[in-house]
This record gives sequence, structure tokens and C-alpha cells, in this order.
Amino acid sequence: MKKLLIFIITAIILFIIYTYKDQLFEYIVLNYIYKEEFTAGNTNEYKLDYNNSFVKQTDNFKPQNRQDILNIIYSGLNNGWDEFSYFCTMEYEDCIMDSKDITNNAVTVSYMNNFIHPYNSFSNIKISINNLGKVTIKVNKLYSKDDILELNSKIDEIYNTIITNDMTNKDKIKAIHDYIINNTVYDSEKADNLNNEKYVSKYKSQTAYGPLLQGYGICGGYSDAMALFLNKMNIPNYKISSNNHVWNFVFIDNKWLHLDLTWDDPVVNTKENLLLHNFFLISSTELDNKNTGQHNYDINVFPEAQ
Repeated sequence: MKKLLIFIITAIILFIIYTYKDQLFEYIVLNYIYKEEFTAGNTNEYKLDYNNSFVKQTDNFKPQNRQDILNIIYSGLNNGWDEFSYFCTMEYEDCIMDSKDITNNAVTVSYMNNFIHPYNSFSNIKISINNLGKVTIKVNKLYSKDDILELNSKIDEIYNTIITNDMTNKDKIKAIHDYIINNTVYDSEKADNLNNEKYVSKYKSQTAYGPLLQGYGICGGYSDAMALFLNKMNIPNYKISSNNHVWNFVFIDNKWLHLDLTWDDPVVNTKENLLLHNFFLISSTELDNKNTGQHNYDINVFPEAQ
């Protein structure tokens, strides 16, 4: 009788294990094998604490849908991590496919840089997936540690020279806007060779290093340089991008306004160094009315601009 009871109990246990083997395997993976890797780690000093409508900060690294994956990638980048992982559960059957789709889509991935501090932005990211459903993202940062040290020193120098305590935020933004434009030349050569893999640029004009330390910039450099000052002043902002352009979007006086230093520093045939304010803190309606052809953006990604 005792042997029969043991046999029955063993059979029941084996049946339960077989029936719920996938769930048990997942539980072991999450709670023992990879437990520490899916726990939120330390963030760096450049994490931004305000969210946007496209992606949200999260500490949950077990996605249940596509938006969760976007939020995880954004959070890892916003935290300043060089590498981070998440786990695709059985409940989310398309998790692996969606992960590959998102990270292989250059446009979708590039949007992430718009919503994080420039120093946490990436030049590229790489994805790897193992047989246990672990997805790992490796980040190659756009700015080196040396770049950041030089830029921070230059930003403090500029800020302490042109900004005074009696200025309003709008006055401060205008002073910085004017300084960057007056000390930067649009890098037309770089802009003309963006798709030329053999071209070797003389300047880091696609980053803030170009405008602030070399005197040359393209739209990425102008907008990053402005973003660094906006973040220093704790003014909420992110960047908006179209297919061929990027500019700043700033929350000031309880409204979101566009700020485009590139278009306020036009290239003219006379080689004259112009300073304009046509794109200085203007509304979406005003921007649309200008019909530039380069300020068309996806309102699903940037709904605040709608």
C-alpha cells in the first residue's frame, strides 16, 4: 500500500512537472539564473527624469508587448548603461520577433536619442538573443569620456560668461542660441557627404563637440549643443527629427515650442555669417506655415508638437 502511494505521488509530481515544464523553466531562469541581471542597476548623472508620450521610464524588464520593449530600451539608454538585458516570457509570443524588428529599424531606434541626454546617446546599438529568451543590448556611446570632459568645461565657461542671474529663461536661451550661431559655421561639406562611407570628416560637426569646440556643425551638432545648455538649466526639452533634419523642442512658459539653430544660421552665397531668429521658440503652427520641407515629423512619436 505504501509503495502504491509513493508511486501515485511520484506520478502526480511528474505529471505536474511535465504539464508546467515551460512555466517552471521560466521561473527558474527569472528567479535564479538571471535574477540579478533583470534588477535595475545604477544610473549615471545624465539620466533625465521627465517622460514623454512616446516612451516611458520603466524598471520592469519583462516585456508583455511591443511598447514595453520600447520603454525598456529607452530606460536602459536614459540610465546611461553600456549594456543591459531583458527577458522574453512565454506569454509574449512575439517578443523575440518584435525585439529584432525594433532594433533593426534605424528610424525607430534613432528616435530614442531624441529623448535622452546627449551624453547618453548612441552611435549604434547591437542586440543578441540566447536560447533562454534573454535579450542583451550593447550600446556604443556617441560621446567619449574625453569629449564629455572637454564639453562640460567649455559649457561652464560659456555659461558663466554670457548668462546672468537677472535673465529670464527665455533670455538665457536666446543668449545661448546667439552664441552658438555666432561661433559656428554650418559644415556643408559634412552635410553633403552624410551617405558617403569613404568620406572622412575634419570635424565632429554631428555632435555638440563640433559647434562648441571646433566651430563647425550640422543639425545634430547644433541641436545637441543647445540641449546640453537646456539640460544644464533644467528646462524640459527633447529633440524632434524628420527624415533629414533634427532640432530642439522646449517646454517654456507652460507650452512646447520649436527651436532650430540650424535654420537660424543659414548658408548664403556671400559667405556672410548671418544670425536669424525666424525659428526661435515658435509654435507648431508657425513652424508649419514656414513650409520648409524639412520639418515634417511623425506626430505619433512627437504628439506634444501636434
